[in-house]
Amino acid sequence: MRKPVVRVIGQSGGDLVPGWGGALVSAEYTDNDGGEADEISFTFAVSTPFPDSPAEGTRYRFFYGWDAGALRDAGLFTYQSDSLSGDAEQGWTMTITARASDFIDADKAEDTEHFEDTTAGDIFRKLAARAGKSAMVDETIAAIRIPYRLRYNQSLTGFANELAEELGGTLKFAGGKMLVPLRSGGKTASGAEMPTIEVRFQDVIGAEISSEGRQRYAEVGAGYFDADEGVAMLAEAASIGSASRYLSLHPARSQEEAEHAAKARGNEEARASVTGSVDLPGSESAMAGAPVKLSGFGQSRDAADLVAASIHHTFSFDESGGWLMSVEVANRKTAQ
Repeated sequence: MRKPVVRVIGQSGGDLVPGWGGALVSAEYTDNDGGEADEISFTFAVSTPFPDSPAEGTRYRFFYGWDAGALRDAGLFTYQSDSLSGDAEQGWTMTITARASDFIDADKAEDTEHFEDTTAGDIFRKLAARAGKSAMVDETIAAIRIPYRLRYNQSLTGFANELAEELGGTLKFAGGKMLVPLRSGGKTASGAEMPTIEVRFQDVIGAEISSEGRQRYAEVGAGYFDADEGVAMLAEAASIGSASRYLSLHPARSQEEAEHAAKARGNEEARASVTGSVDLPGSESAMAGAPVKLSGFGQSRDAADLVAASIHHTFSFDESGGWLMSVEVANRKTAQ
């Protein structure tokens, strides 16, 4: 019988798990498709005298996999919070939660600055350098011209995430890098294809999948001001609905940005037309942002073009323990 393996490298460089021993009840890891920091948590059985909270800034490197295979490096995480809960009858547990360190490092201070006559790729590279990181940006996003962009009292993460979303990308930090791949593209920021997550009905422990038969918006519009004509203009893009139009509240800074913003919003509306999650045995190759292929769920669902919006891994270490992952799915199909 396969057993899950996790390694947690602490401040000293050693694996903390052997020292935790039987006190470690479970470990959880959430892999997000950009926009939000990845997160880990550890739950321990504790008794009086209760252990102290970890020191502020304590870091953990997390690896996971099956005992017979290679382990995946989930990255570096920084302690954020802990909780103590229980009662006299059931006993007590302590849960430690940590968030991806790269996100935290880039989100420490707000600032104001502006960028003129440049590209999105240049902006992301400059932002990454300010956080002591390098940037890897999808080539189509990197090439978009940005006449002017103001960062006004925003954190580096908030500003970069807003720009990425408007241009059809998503922001993620990993391995000391700022990553900006296409949202729902099924590729990494470097352009490499992510392995498809194959979900066979016979392997599924539980699932809930909902789809809209008639998606709301057929068209999405984003406004911008044409300085040459001196009038407000509208850039439009198609979504996958069959009726009505969605108009963005805030105008874009240029026609090119408006066109990308309209397309990004149309794709986001399409993405929300399928929701749900599937629970199945864990896999170290499953990645948030990867394509998801259903099999055995009915013709319409099996044919759906889906993406993993996030993956929540749960590892338990009692006699009946194991490794389960819950894959949150969304629609990957976009209007052409």
